Amino acid sequence: MLDQVNGTAPQAIQLSTLGQWSEEHMAAIFEAVTEEDALKAIADTFPDDVRASLNGSPLPRSMIDKLVLIMRPGPQGGLKVHWKERAEVPKDLGHRNGAFGGFYYITGIRKPHPETGEIVPFIRYKTVTVKIESMSEDLSYDSRKITELVFVGSDKPAE
Repeated sequence: MLDQVNGTAPQAIQLSTLGQWSEEHMAAIFEAVTEEDALKAIADTFPDDVRASLNGSPLPRSMIDKLVLIMRPGPQGGLKVHWKERAEVPKDLGHRNGAFGGFYYITGIRKPHPETGEIVPFIRYKTVTVKIESMSEDLSYDSRKITELVFVGSDKPAE
């Protein structure tokens, strides 16, 4: 496909690795200052038809939005993502497609303690595996999204 102004093919941009892309997108989702920013980050990360599961149960795309918003301690955010392990396997040299897996935890969650009912800080521990695919053949921009997501997560009171 040629550029209509100068008749040349668009330049392919250099993309970040799948791991860098994943870390940036998870931070954008969970560390967003506003709910609007969090929802935009989710839309930038997942297509509407993402195939997802949470702890073995199907997770429709609309529930991803709701789960993220419920986790937020307030309208101005306050969550922080901490990566512990990650593995990536690109399917191509340009990192447009591939798989990524990792373990991270999220701090800043506040919810009732299961024994006392008192609102206390919690930590969410998550293991994720994802399939990342480019949504466009156009190499002049980054069109990657997570098309498949499997995650296992559990919350524990912070000590």
